[in-house]
Amino acid sequence: MAINVVKQYSVFLINEPGALKNFAELFVRENVDIIAISQDVRYDAAVVRLAVNYNEEISHALTKAGFTSVKTDAICVDAPNRVGLARDIGATLFAQGINITTIYGSAGPGNTSRWIVVVSDITKALNALEASGLFN
Repeated sequence: MAINVVKQYSVFLINEPGALKNFAELFVRENVDIIAISQDVRYDAAVVRLAVNYNEEISHALTKAGFTSVKTDAICVDAPNRVGLARDIGATLFAQGINITTIYGSAGPGNTSRWIVVVSDITKALNALEASGLFN
């Protein structure tokens, strides 16, 4: 199990063929690994949320390429996959009065899942998740 802070970028894209490919090419050029991605489409526009495990600033590259983006800190939880994990993460944060503003995740091969969680108080959330015993 691992819990750490990553950067999440929310980027606005036009919803058309090739838009995601062109957008993702920027991360290849910048040598940035996308560790999680989610997309929400509304008519002709999309908001892509992606988490990267990268310490350098990439907002400048996004802006230079013509993308509007918002950067936030997010919590990345890599944990054994099991029924109820999302509920337990939510319950742990709720018990501390922490609001979840964004969550997305998936189970991978084997017994591993990855969750990206954006919260109202990242320090308090990290402490609550680490102290919860959920991931021991």
